[in-house]
Amino acid sequence: MSLTVHTTTQLKVLVSAAGGGRTEKYHALVSLVINMEFMGSSYDGDYNNSRMEGTGEYTLPTHTRYIGEMKDGVFHGKGVLHFPNGSKYEGTWEKGICKEGKYTFSDGLEYKEMDWDYCDGKDRRFYSERCNGLKPAGESQVTDQDPPRAIPDGCYDSGDGFYDPSTRVVKDYDGNFLRNTDDQEHEWIVRTCRKSWDEFIGCCPRSNTLEEKLGM
Repeated sequence: MSLTVHTTTQLKVLVSAAGGGRTEKYHALVSLVINMEFMGSSYDGDYNNSRMEGTGEYTLPTHTRYIGEMKDGVFHGKGVLHFPNGSKYEGTWEKGICKEGKYTFSDGLEYKEMDWDYCDGKDRRFYSERCNGLKPAGESQVTDQDPPRAIPDGCYDSGDGFYDPSTRVVKDYDGNFLRNTDDQEHEWIVRTCRKSWDEFIGCCPRSNTLEEKLGM
């Protein structure tokens, strides 16, 4: 038996209308959806024998959405993961495991495992600069997005959201929780990412005479 349901309320209506052995199946569906809602997940799509099967949209607590084929309660077949930052991963799944696919950044740049020539040390342009050209001297971009996002006080721009080092939490650009950082990610963000404040880090005085430059 296959059916499409969208909310717990719809499931309860189906349960009340069901008769005989079908009632147990619908009760199982209600329990499944209630458990997902408790965990912060949701599913809108096809079911078969009280399992997610067919096509549908599964939303994780992080607001990452999987849209595609399901079988026996897991991702199976063609599907796309849409991430909150606008990027996506299109793949072929087998029993919940992705076998092959491609990742596309939010700005349209497609990641390549082979012959990757973006930001490789020789060419430091942002992708938007590669697409639209470089700006004149003095107007150089500091991020791929131009103008750059305004960073909240005391925070860093981690690339997929803003990081508050006092709470060790990354939130997306709309203020929704993404994750807690471990020590390794915390150190990387603090070391490499843009921050909301300017910081004086000192200067290296230049030698003024040829003798000083030559160490004489």
